[in-house]
This record gives sequence, structure tokens and C-alpha cells, in this order.
Amino acid sequence: MNRVPIKNPFDLTGKVALITGSTMGIGEGIARVLAQQGAQVIISSRKQDDCDRVAAEFRAQDLHADGKACHIGKMEDIAEMYRHIDEKYGQIDILVNNAVLSPWRTIEDTEPGLFMKAVEVDLRGYWYMSTEAAKRMAQKGSGSIINISSISALHPDKMLSLYSTLKTALIGMSRAFAMEYGKQGVRANTILPGVFPTRLADAFDEETTRRMLEKICLGRFGAVEEIGYAVLYLGSAAGAYTTGASLVVDGGFSVPVL
Repeated sequence: MNRVPIKNPFDLTGKVALITGSTMGIGEGIARVLAQQGAQVIISSRKQDDCDRVAAEFRAQDLHADGKACHIGKMEDIAEMYRHIDEKYGQIDILVNNAVLSPWRTIEDTEPGLFMKAVEVDLRGYWYMSTEAAKRMAQKGSGSIINISSISALHPDKMLSLYSTLKTALIGMSRAFAMEYGKQGVRANTILPGVFPTRLADAFDEETTRRMLEKICLGRFGAVEEIGYAVLYLGSAAGAYTTGASLVVDGGFSVPVL
């Protein structure tokens, strides 16, 4: 069957996109790219003041943005987020799971309380945010779920063992959602970013930063918008035949490692 070519497959006009953890860093960069392509974006993080601030900045640039706080580690916050979406928009077309807890611990120093807190945010939160989105997308017959993982899923760091473990789980989760919801028009994919200017990267000392730059084929760290462009592909009609995939966006950092 021949498909009619789309004039601009990256156009998101009329689409509603929820990006968790989008008041700074990679999440904000993703939200900005999607909004620039016409999407109505929902800026979300734990604090309403931060969500309102970033959404106002977007609107000042003639972008469509709404701010809604949601702690994805709390089930009641997830339920409230989707009540908000149902009442205000009546649809969700793109979900980007980006909010994250990044414990900086050795395996032996990872106490049970911290372990469970990380699981609640980095796995359970992603799962139920995706479940609620997938139900709505399936009713509509289309939608895209994008889970932001990390290259740490492929080669874990010593102080980020729990983070790396949970990021690895997202690859399997995306594939499971892709399989179960594919016939209903819902796609699910994973993006594995390399090193970007985030709070996690800020924790690296000068020597660690130098060693990382030496390993990156392109010789530089990524810009947050470059993850946004990857999300744009997976969330738009351009990626209509891509599901269950894992896209590494790391400037070649993993090439000499794997």
C-alpha cells in the first residue's frame, strides 16, 4: 500500500505533549523543540512554581505551553496529571518520560530506602505514566511514548549502579509497550543520551570530564536540543514506522566502549 507523502512529517500542530522533568536540562530542551514544531506542551516537574515559570517563558516566545506539577514517584500525582489532561485537552499524543532520580552511591552503600525511592520514580513512575497515556492513545488510535534512558544502561558507572540498572529496565519496558499496544496505533521507544550539560554531569570533576571528552568521537558534549530532535523524530509522523527501538544519542561515546 502506498502512503501519501506528508508535506512536513515533523509538524506537531494540534498535538498535546507531556514532558516530565521539563523545567531544566534535557527535559526543557525536549519541550522547547516540540513546542517550536507546534505542539501544545505540558511542562512538568515536582514544583508548580518551576512549571509555571518555564511555561510562561515559552508563552512569551509565542509557544503553546502549560505548567502542571507532578511527582511521578507518587501515584496520586500521576492520577491528578491525567485528570488535568482529560479535562483541559481531552487527548495526549506524546508522552516523554524524562524525570529521574540519580542516586550517586556504590552498590554496598545503596540502602533499601533509597533503592525503593529510586524504583518508585525511575521505573514505577515511568510504567504508570505510560500505562495511563497508552490507554488514552489506544482509544484515539495513535500516540507515541518515549522513555529517556541513558548510555549508562549499556555500560554502567561504579557510582551509578542503581541508576544504570533502572535505565536498562526502560529498554525492556519500551519494547513491551510497543508489542502490547502496537496494533492500536501506539508506539513506544527509548532514547539513550550520552553526556549532556545536566546536574549529573556537573558532578564530574575536571579529570573525569577530560577523560569523557577523549572518548566522545565528536569531541564535545551534547546540546539538550539534540535530544529534543531525536524525540521529535520518534514523536512525529516522521517516526511512524519506528517502535520498540533504542536510539543512542551520545556523539559516539559508546563506540570505543562496546
